[in-house]
Order: sequence, then C-alpha cells, then structure tokens
Amino acid sequence: METPQILHVASRLTLPQLQAAEVLSLRAAGTRRRDLARALGVAEDDARLAAALLALFESGLAWPDADDDAWIRTVALHEVLANGYGFGRAAEHELRYLQLEQLQRIAHELGAPVGRDHRRLVAVIGAALADPDVVREQFRAAPRVAQDILLDLAVGEPYYSDPNALMALRNSRRASPLRWAVDHGLLIFNAYYGAAISMPSEVGAALRPDFRADFDPSPPAPPSVTVSAEMVDREGAAAARAALASVTTLLEECGRTPVPILKAGGIGLREVRKLARLLGTDEEGVRFWLTVAGMNGLIGIAGDRVAPSAEFDDWLKLEPAEQFGWLVDGWFQMPASPLLLDGRPALVGGEHDGASALLRVTLAAVLASLRTGRGAAGVEGLATMLAYLRPLVAGDAEEVVPMVEALWREYELMGVGAHRAPTALCHALAAGDADRLAKALHAFLPAAEETVLLQSDLTAVATGTPSAALSALLDLAADRESRGGGSTWRFTESSVRRAFDAGTAAEELTTRIRAAAAGGRVPQPLEYLIADLGRKHGNVRVRTVGCVLRSDDTALLGEIRRVKSLARLELTELAPTVLSSALPAAETLAALRAAGYVPAAEHPDGTIAFEHPTRHRADAPPDAEPTRS
Repeated sequence: METPQILHVASRLTLPQLQAAEVLSLRAAGTRRRDLARALGVAEDDARLAAALLALFESGLAWPDADDDAWIRTVALHEVLANGYGFGRAAEHELRYLQLEQLQRIAHELGAPVGRDHRRLVAVIGAALADPDVVREQFRAAPRVAQDILLDLAVGEPYYSDPNALMALRNSRRASPLRWAVDHGLLIFNAYYGAAISMPSEVGAALRPDFRADFDPSPPAPPSVTVSAEMVDREGAAAARAALASVTTLLEECGRTPVPILKAGGIGLREVRKLARLLGTDEEGVRFWLTVAGMNGLIGIAGDRVAPSAEFDDWLKLEPAEQFGWLVDGWFQMPASPLLLDGRPALVGGEHDGASALLRVTLAAVLASLRTGRGAAGVEGLATMLAYLRPLVAGDAEEVVPMVEALWREYELMGVGAHRAPTALCHALAAGDADRLAKALHAFLPAAEETVLLQSDLTAVATGTPSAALSALLDLAADRESRGGGSTWRFTESSVRRAFDAGTAAEELTTRIRAAAAGGRVPQPLEYLIADLGRKHGNVRVRTVGCVLRSDDTALLGEIRRVKSLARLELTELAPTVLSSALPAAETLAALRAAGYVPAAEHPDGTIAFEHPTRHRADAPPDAEPTRS
C-alpha cells in the first residue's frame, strides 16, 4: 500500500483506532500485542482494544503475523504517522540512508544476520530493534555515559546535535560512548548527510520510563435537546424546495447574462453581490449554489464567463425530486467548503478539498446516530463527535468548530438538517440507501405542477414546483414575482408583448395558457389583455437601415435595384425616389461605384458631402526645434 493510500485509509480511523495505529507506527517491523496493550494502558485481551485492532485489520493497515500471532505487522504506518509522542522516525526510515558497512556493523553488534543485501540488512536490524527486550538488553550493556545520553533523548528531543561530537564521529573510529550507541543501532548517524544523531522511535519507546499512549475507546456523549421529527422534516422539505428554486433561478440568470470570471479564477465578490441582489438572496447562498452547480456539471466556463452547461437543459426536463437528487449526489461528497471561504472568489468546481467531503459525510452519520426526536444542543457537540470519529482530518474539537459551522449551514440549505437534527434525507444519506433516498426526495419534492391557477388580478400561482414546460410558458408571457414553495407570475402589457415579440400569435398564446390553466379557465381580464395587444402588435414596424439612396430619376433607381452585383445591398423601395440599403453609406457608395455608377454622398440637409483626401501627419517630438533655412 503506497503512502497516499495509507493516508487515505488512516483518515477514516476513529480516535481509538488512530491511537492504536500511532503506537503500532513506532515499530515499523512489527509490535508485540502485549507491548501494544501495555503502551495503551489496557489488558492484552481487552475487548475495546480487540475492536480497534479488528478495524485496523479490516482496513488493511495491520494484521496478525502468520508465524507468531503475538506480533502485529503493519503497512508503512511509520511514514504517515511519524514523530508521534515526541519520538523520532522509525529505524527503517533512518537506516535506509546508511552505507552498507555501517549496516553490517550494527547487525553484527545486535547479533542479527550479516550479509551484503542492503535492503535485507535494514529489515533485520529494524526487526531486532522492534523487540523492546533486545533494546533494553543493549542499553544495559552500554557505557554509563551512553546510557545517560540515551535516556535524555528518550524522554526529550530525539536528536543529539553537539557539533564536536558530530565532528568526532565523522572523522574518527575511536571508541566513545556515542560511537558505542551508534554501532549498536540505538542511535543513527549518517556520516555523509547527517547534521544530527537521531534516536529511532523503537529505541525511544523501549527506553522511555512508563511510556503510556492515550486510548479513548468510549465515544463522547454530546448534549442533546428534544425536537419534533415532523417539524424537522417539514422545514427540511421547505428548504429543499427553496434550494431547487434558487439553483434554477441562478442558472437561468447566468444563461441570460453570463457572469465574468476573474483572471485568477472564480467569480469575484462584486459579481456575487450583483447576483444576490438580482435573486433577492444573500451572498452566502450565491457562493454556495455556484459551487454546487459547478461540482455537478450544471455550469461551466465559456471563454471568460460562467454560463449553464448543456447538461442544465437535460436537468430542467427532470422531475423536481430527480433534479434535487442530482444536486444532492454531487454535494454530499463535494471536495470543497464554499461557506468556509468567505471573502474569497466563489468557486465553480476548481476546489479539491478531500477533508471537506469526508467531514460532510461523517456529519451525516453523527446526526443519524441521534435518537429519534433529539437534536444536538450546539455545534460544539457535533464538533466533538467529528473530532472523535475523524481525528486525523478534524484535529481537536476546537479546531474543527468553524468547519462544522460551515457544514451545518450547508445541511440547512440542502434540507438535510434542521434544528441540528437529521431530516429523512440525512438518514438516507448516512445509510447509503439509494431507494430510501429516492423515497425521501419524492416526499420532500412532489411531482412538478403542470397547471397553474390564473386569477382576475392577472396573476398566476403554482402551489408546487412548476414543470419546465409550464415555467417556460409563464416566463415567456408573464413576470415572475416569487419562487420557493409556491411560484407567482404577473401578466402585464410588457410581458405579453414579450411573448408576441418572440413569435407567438395572440390566438396561439391564449390557447397555450388555457391548456395550462387549472380547470381550463382563463380570466376575462387576461383574455382581453392578450386580444387587445394582439390587435396592436406590429401595426408599426421598425427595420434596420444602413443608409438610403435618393434620386429624382426614378428610372435610374429602378435600374439600380435590378443590378445583380448590388444584391448584397438588399435595396428596398421606401418611396418612388428613395431606396434603403442594408449596408452603411461608405460601403454602399463603394459598391455603386464598382458597378459603374457615379453616386455622391449627401448631408442630412440635402447638400452634397464632398470627400476631401485625408493627410496624416505625425506629431513632432516635444523637444524638437523647428528647422529654419
């Protein structure tokens, strides 16, 4: 198992499991079960120790030795959990940098097999030092001065850096207390690269008097309070519906006006605030939903701007429960903590913080472990549990409080938690049960509404989540006034005209609205509004014109309209003596001249605009003197 993989697995250990692993890491070649139990202050057959070891065995970090069940072997825990309890690095780590002859000398003094295989020598010396009895036997045989040095290093800093002593070791083979300890492997000195003499963790653990490691096999019991499970789910469902509406609105706004991104990446605070004002929400919500949408592939980068992705169109076609399920799947293990990064640019999928994902998932397990009808009394209690369940990632309870506060706010926004208690969504996520999650999602977000209640005050009300087709119709012909648990639109002259401008005829619009109306009823004021504007729409039309051609010679204008080489001017007769051209005046003049005509430019007052040649001149240098003859 490679070091990154070891770290990945170790990050999921609980506090007692990590404590046992830290003691095991002190002896890279293996640890006797009784030495582990003694260091942890429990009996060798302690059930809680057995449970911690079983978790380490199942995770592949440790296993009983096949030849001697009294020994526990491990992967390279010493590389990941180094320098625990103030000890130095494990012997195998230090020995690998020594020359072959140094290793042979140490193996000989320890009574271990001596050969010429460097790797084998490191292994046999490490195995010898892993046995506390061997270390203590060597210590008793050491010179008194060496014993004093060894004890000082065992209980204090595991490094000896006296410059004179280092120089003597490097330049002379003369016998000395330090030379004796180095030759017997109780201290490690690299004559070529060493700036200090180090004590391997195996030696320090064996020589430190009454060494005891922490062992906390019983989880803490944070205070809890009584809450109503029905109220928690009700508020969670409301939050989920509001979340879905927020994401939809945000992405639709980004689709209408793509949001610029900073050169360094992300969306700046000014743009976040602008979106918050447009959506009627806070900056925290915009920051969070941008990150969630980005992590779910619903938005992406188009040049130097953020806009919805093609997947957003597919997402819009889903039922509300499926839409929110898409968001929940991406959010739950999202490697980012957008609410912990206040003041920094909002991210759009560029953050990769594995600790956030692990703690977010663990928080669900903590909440789900609460008894029905109970909620955590405070964030501190949740932090205590996270520090116990994931100590390598969370640190201590005080350190993880800001992260827990940010994660809890995410839980509230997603409808996964309320009143520091789990909703049905949280229970399903903690259980990893896809069917249970789907059931909870459908309970929180019923099927989309296909009809809308039209009222005489020209408003339309959808009591649930409107379908994509219904939203598209109403957004086309009416102005949305609210979102969330219910959505409201208002028909106005400008909104109905917007539908006509998009190519919808009055009769067609009325038919579509009647099909979407509850009971097929369209209030008379709305019918009158559509019919009246429909009669007026297009009575005056506006066309883009680049310039006009004017001539009293109507036959000449007729001839010009028929010239094929001038077709690109898209000439149209506005009056017998006036033609319009789609191109600007300069391009139109050039085209006419190329066709053999001799047109002239004209001022707005009807006088000819003469074309004088332009003479370009460069400015003289500021200090230049005029030349005089």
